[in-house]
Parts: sequence; structure tokens; C-alpha cells
Amino acid sequence: MAWREDVRRGIERWMAFTFDYPWRVILVVLVAVAGLASQLPNVRMETRVESFLHADDPLRVGYEAFRDEFGRDDTVLLTLEAPDVFAADFLERLRALHRDLEQRVPYLEEVTSLVNARETRGEDDALIVGELLEDWPETDAEREAVRRRALANRLYRNLLLSEDGGVTVVVVEPSAFADVVDVDDALAGFGEPAEGAGEAGEGGGSTLSEEQNAQVLVAVAEVVADHQAPGFRIHATGAGALANELQIMMQRDMALFTLLAVASIALFLGLLFRRLSGVFLPLLVVILSLLSSIALIPILGHSLGLPTQILPSFLVAIGVGGAVHLMAIFYQGLRAGMDPRAAVVHAGGHSGLAIMMTSFTTAGALVSFAWSDLAPVETLGVVAPLGVLIALVLTLTLLPALISALRIRADRSSGAAAATDLAPSQRLLVRCGVFALDHRAAVLVVSAALLVVGALGVAQIRFGHAPLEWFPEEHRFRVATGLADERLGGSLNLEVLVDTGVENGMHDPELHQRFDLLRERIESIEVGTVRSAKSISLADTLKEIHQALNENQPAFYVVPDDERLVAQELLLFENTGSDDLTDVVDPRFQIGRFSLRAPMVDAYDYAPYLERVGEDFTQILGDDVEVTFTGLMPILGNTLYAVMTSMATSYTIAFGVIALLMIVLIGDWRLGLAAMIPNLAPIILVLGAMGWAGRPLDTFTMLVGSIAIGLAVDDTIHFMNGFRRTLDETGDPRRAVTETLATTGQALLITSLVLTTGFAIYTFATMEPLFYFGVVTAAAITLAFVADILIAPALMTLLVEARRSRSVLAEEIR
Repeated sequence: MAWREDVRRGIERWMAFTFDYPWRVILVVLVAVAGLASQLPNVRMETRVESFLHADDPLRVGYEAFRDEFGRDDTVLLTLEAPDVFAADFLERLRALHRDLEQRVPYLEEVTSLVNARETRGEDDALIVGELLEDWPETDAEREAVRRRALANRLYRNLLLSEDGGVTVVVVEPSAFADVVDVDDALAGFGEPAEGAGEAGEGGGSTLSEEQNAQVLVAVAEVVADHQAPGFRIHATGAGALANELQIMMQRDMALFTLLAVASIALFLGLLFRRLSGVFLPLLVVILSLLSSIALIPILGHSLGLPTQILPSFLVAIGVGGAVHLMAIFYQGLRAGMDPRAAVVHAGGHSGLAIMMTSFTTAGALVSFAWSDLAPVETLGVVAPLGVLIALVLTLTLLPALISALRIRADRSSGAAAATDLAPSQRLLVRCGVFALDHRAAVLVVSAALLVVGALGVAQIRFGHAPLEWFPEEHRFRVATGLADERLGGSLNLEVLVDTGVENGMHDPELHQRFDLLRERIESIEVGTVRSAKSISLADTLKEIHQALNENQPAFYVVPDDERLVAQELLLFENTGSDDLTDVVDPRFQIGRFSLRAPMVDAYDYAPYLERVGEDFTQILGDDVEVTFTGLMPILGNTLYAVMTSMATSYTIAFGVIALLMIVLIGDWRLGLAAMIPNLAPIILVLGAMGWAGRPLDTFTMLVGSIAIGLAVDDTIHFMNGFRRTLDETGDPRRAVTETLATTGQALLITSLVLTTGFAIYTFATMEPLFYFGVVTAAAITLAFVADILIAPALMTLLVEARRSRSVLAEEIR
């Protein structure tokens, strides 16, 4: 096609220009990269559960509004297990831990433990709201009295104390807002938000930023480390601890992956080219493109999170492919006797179009993530394609300029025969191509059979989103969460907001009696692996007050029947100076909070549980109130739904974009669509293997399809580019296959090895889903290479011969 020839000549002219003016090109590139890299210190990490959803997602917006009103529910739960949590030594250590947390943790809303646990009681006719350990027990008898009161207090059960009294909890709640207003400063409310603070919340202050939240978690971890001791083992769990542990793993893994990616690429480049320039130049190009790409994250208003932690090593692996192909053809030109300038121009003319098309197809596959309902996946879909295009620009601009500036010449030791002799890897690839041609029917039949098996496995795939299972079984967070789920009934909250629609609507005693009925019903049900062992609402506080005002008699642990009495008792409670009502009801007594705590399991299991709980709320509360579910459980459930919709969207877009580009490149829609078969086959096979193995698709492994098709098509394009070019020149499909594999095949092998290794390094990840992502993607790329040297030659040759047969038949008929 004429346009391909025009593009090829244009690339040749561009390569000649960059070669002729190397220092100008190098200076412009370095200034541009340095300008972008100046933004690297502004890169932020987000690992909180809600960060998987977009900032404008209705569920996240509602969750942020809930936190502004009622405070954070993504707390850190410090669980402590001991033979006797009321022993003198244990209580002293607990008090020291509690005090240290209050003094050393910034942006702290509250620390709650047995040390300051609320205890409501009546004395004479007065309501006393104090603390369980307000009068510190000094004797065994006093400690025994405290034990009896604590175990009898229903508020503490499965909240601060396990039912058997063997586990106690310290709850660390970060502030919802970063700004702490000094009441002595009359102008405090008019100041600028603190640097790094988040956006203003409804409470008037700026919400706690990711950096400030990290300071809270780091401080908690430091305090915990200082107090760990034999007989006083502290386990941190809860959503706050989850975010902290994920950030620690992200930072470790990103550094490790990037280092391993660069090292493995350097090794393969050394084996391929056996020249220092062949290692140094591609690595320099890919590292500069990496720095420029990561700098785009803050510029575009995004952040690094899960699973975008793969970005650095991912961009290194995929960005080096174009440089490998260009350098391979350049060195072949030098060995053939060309001068460096002619070799650079020849390399651009030979592989430039294919490099451009592979970059466009890879970017096209990755941009399919830009419409994802998952915020970090959207980041991947925005930044990764730009990174691929930056690598393309630097490959076709900086690389020839560096070749010129460094005055790279032919290797004198290579000998005259080196220009025509094939390397062992090239001879092996040619033999594979010849085998595929000679047994093309068998190759295609076996491939079709494997695809059928793979398709049956794809039909069995299920989805999952289980943050707890991201950690190894022996990891401290998983151990701590297992302890909390087993002994306390859960570590994750479901928040239900009940809006009566009128001020003081929460004074209705019948409503609280229904809350009490809901508590009994919900705590008695188990749906799959989910069961709530603890719920809290204003009804619990009311019963506590009512019992205290009636001589602390257990028979009065009920909701009062009279609305005026409810209002009076709540007013008495407020007048004691306690602000605990703000945790369960808004200031207008219009909206009540009903909190449930449940185990941290796969989000797949939350959907039926939420449906059942929703039915109970509707049945018991009726239509007179508005019920809204929020908290981390619905967010996890919605994240799982977003995984499914994002996968469907990204796979559809990726296939459509790449198929169109393939048709444009080949110039024939039949051959273009047929060329998609070697690219789709690996994806069907690896996804089918996941289905047969029962491995769920999650936030990480859902990326495999679009990424794999974007990378698999690169080799296909290079093969098709060489095949079509030689076929047009010779008309012989067999020669087109053998010459393509002899010239381009070695670069295909090395880039496939680089990519396979680049994804295989994720098997060193701490997080289990990232391990499987690496295994599955590496397998897909390996299968794609096999398909390109076996299926593609057999299929293309068969189609060319079939077309010629139809043409001959048409001529005979005419």
C-alpha cells in the first residue's frame, strides 16, 4: 500500500535528521525529560479500601459524607490476647500503650480501650457516665470486680472484649479532618488549609490527606513496636492497618520489580548484542521514558495505588521492545558493510513502521482501561499508554542521536561471514516456521482443539476481591485479622444510616424497639461465610441509660416506651458531658447510625449478605424511613462489581482497537482478522486455565487479557510486517516466512523473553494476586510467541494459497 511506503520514507528521513544533528536532539530530549521528572516528588500513593472507586462514585461520595458526619470507620484495631486481660501487669501495660498512642499519634480523633471504656450507671437519682477504669484497681478484689462488670457489660462484648474475656481491643480512630481548630484563636477558622491536607469536608476542616493518614499509621506502628513484649503481643488489624500494610508492600515490591526488570533486560540485551552499546542505549532510552511517564501521574491528577504499582517495571519491560528491534536491524546493517548513518536509516525503514504500529496497538490495548470503574485501573489506562508513546518517541528520536554521538561502528571481530551466517537461535526459529508450513493442517487442528478446551475453562471463571487473601498466610496482618474475626466476630464494618426525615425523629421509641429487633435477627443469621457478631445503634445507648436510671436493674435494659422519656434520658446523657451520642446520631436527631461488624472475607460473599440484611431492614423498619448502606463492606462489594464491568469494557475496546489497526497495517480485512487468532489464542488458553484451576479473576488478574493482547500483537505485527513485505517482493509465502523469522525472528525472541521475564518477576511479590498476575501474563506472552512462530506461518500461508486458488478458479471460469 502506498501509505506504508510514504511512512517508511518519512521515518528514514527523520532517522537521518536525528543522526545528523545528534547533540541538538539530545539536549532537547534531556531538557524535556528533566522538566517532567521535576514532578516525581509529587507522586502520591493511595491504598485505602475506598481508593479503588472514583472520587465521584456515588457510593464513595456517600461514604465520605458519612465519615464527615460520624467520623472514621477505617480504624486500626489493636487486638491483645492473654490468659488474663485483667491481671495487674497486663492492665498496667495496656494503660501505658493507651497513653502512648494518645501522646504520639498525630491527627487522632480518639483511642478507646478498657482503660477509658464508657461505663454508665445510676447512683441515687443521678446518671453517672464514667470510665470502667476511672478508679484504677489496686487489689485483686478490685480487679475481680472490674472483670465482672466488664464481662457483664453488653456494650463491650465483641467490641472491646471477646465473649470469653481472653482478647481485648484498642481502637485507634484517626480524625476525619486535618485542621485542628484552637478555641483560643478567634481567627483559626479563617486560615489556609495545612499543606498537604485534603479537600474541605462538611465539618468545615480539610479532610485528612493520604500523606497525613500515613503519618497516623506509621506512628501507630512505632508505638506498637515499642510495646511488643512476651505475654503482651499486639496484633494490628482493621481497614486502617490494611492500608498501611498494603503501602509497605507496594513500596517494597515496586523497588524490587523495577530493579529486577532492569537487570533482566540488561542480561538479555547482553546475550543478544554482545556489545556495551547494545545494552546501554536501549536501557537509557527506557529509563528516561519511565521517569517521564511516572511524572505524568501527579501532573494528570492521579496517584499510585493497587494495582498501578506494576507501572514502573511494566513500562520498563514493554518500553524496551522498539529499541531492541531498531538496534538489531542496525547491527545487521553494520555487519553487512553499511556505514553507521546508512545502517540507522536502513533500520528505521525496515522496522520503524512496525515499531510505531506495535506502540499504537499496545497503547490502544492499555487505553481500554481508561474507562474503568476502578480508579487505579483508570490511572493505568491513562498513564501506561502515554508511557508507551513516550518510549516510541525516544526510540525514534534519542536512540539514533545517541548512536551518532557515540560514533558506533561495526564490530571488527565479527568477520566477513557474519553478515550472512545465521545464529543458532535464528536457525531454530526458521526450522519452527518450516515445520509449521509442512504440517500446517495438523498445527491448526491441534490449536483449535486447545482453544475449545480453553473456552470451556473460560466459562467457569468466577470473580473475587479478597484483600485479606492478598497477604501470605503467616503475614502479621492476616494473622491479626484472623484472630479478630475468630474471637471478636469481625474486623470490617457495615454502616447503615436510617433517616427519619424529621428533626428529633430518633426520639421515637418504636423505631428503637425495631432497631433492637433488627440486632437480634441480624446477629442470628449467617449467609455463606458472613455473620455479624456485633451491632451498635442508639437503641443500645438508650437501654444502657434506662437501666442506669432504674437502679441498674437488668430488667430495665430495654428501650423506654414513651417518646418524651426517650428525649429526657438522651438529654440527661448529653448533660453528663459525654459526646458519645455523636457516634450514633446526628445533632438534629434525624439520622441514626446502625453499625455492624463482620469478618473480612471475599467481597463475592458480601453481595448475598447485604441483600439479606437489606430485606430485614425493609421488613422491620418499613417505608417510613430512608435506609442507606455505606461503610467498607458495600465499598468492597461495589469494587468487585467494578472489576466485572471494567473487564468487559476493556476487553471489548482492546480487541476492537487492535483488530482495526491490524487490518490497516496488513491492508486486507480478512488477513487482518485472521492475524488476530494468534493473539487471542494465548488469552483464551490462560484464562481457561484459571477457570479450570478455580482461580478467580480479581483486580489484578482481570488486567491480563487487555495487557496480553496488547503485547502479543507486537510480535504478530513484526512478523506480519516482514511476511507481507517479502511476500510482495517474491510472491512466495514459504520464503516470506523463513526470511521473516531469519531477520526479525531473533528480535521477536528476545523481546518475548524480556516481556516474559518482566512479568515473571512479579512471582517475587508479597501479594498473592500479583504473583498470579505475573504467572498468567508471562504464560500468555510465551504462548503468544509460540503462536507467532507456529500458528501465524501456518495460517497466513494457508490463507494466501486459498486466495490464489480462488483467483485461479475465477480466471478459469471467465
